[in-house]
Order: sequence, then C-alpha cells, then structure tokens
Amino acid sequence: MPCDALKRIEKSATIVLRVLVAGAMLSPLAALAADQHIHASLAGVYVTRAPKTAPTMSVSLGRDGSATVTQDPGDGSTTQFGHWQDDGRQIKVTFNAIEGEPQQAPMIFEVVHNKLHAISWNHEAWGSAEPPMMSKGSNARYLYWGTTMP
Repeated sequence: MPCDALKRIEKSATIVLRVLVAGAMLSPLAALAADQHIHASLAGVYVTRAPKTAPTMSVSLGRDGSATVTQDPGDGSTTQFGHWQDDGRQIKVTFNAIEGEPQQAPMIFEVVHNKLHAISWNHEAWGSAEPPMMSKGSNARYLYWGTTMP
C-alpha cells in the first residue's frame, strides 16, 4: 500500500513538472509572437472634454491593434476604422481602404500625460482648426453621458 501511494505522488509530481516546463517554454514564445508595436497601456478610449458645440474627436485603440476615430470639426461627425501602432512616443492610426475612394492619410498622435494630441490630421476636414486634446476615458458612464447629453 505505501508503495502505491508513493508511485501516485511521484506520478503527480512528474505531471506537475511537465506542465510547468511546458508553460515556461511557451511563455517566451507567446511574448515573441505578440505585436511589439502595440503597447497595451495605450489601449483605451480617448475623448474630447469640451462643450457640445465645440469641435470634438474621439479615438478608440483596441488591444488587438484595431482603431476607431470619430471626428466632428463642426459640420457633422464621421467615423473611420483602421489599425494602430506606436513607437513609444507617437501613435499612428492607418485607416482601412474604402472601395472607390482614395486612401486616407494616416493620423499621428503624441501621448502627453495620458492624453492624445493630434500632430497629423485631415486638414481638408478641419480647415485651419486643430483637433482638440483628448483625455483617456476611465469611466464608461462619463463616456456615454459626457458625450451624448447637451
């Protein structure tokens, strides 16, 4: 009887050891496979905190690299979809091509104290105005009520 118990413990220890070794081997591989140009800390929703009549912009950066930019320079809002990457200092949003339309130039943002500041944007849409600074949203209730109520 004691030998059977000892064999079971030894077998369990062997299984645990194999799982730990497999996990240790796969973890670095997963890290290498991850996109090195997307920093998860930058992912989130950035919104303009301004009066409703002021020009606005919001940017959603997904952890998977997806991006959504909604902008309203004063003549109605438009939403574009694409993907994003960063180099540690700037975020570049490249928009998906729309069939039958020319490819839109990418937008480039700088991260300043957890806020996004556009440094390259569509000047035809914005005219001489500059897109407003956007703060990272942390409260879903604010993101809804703060952007939909007059």
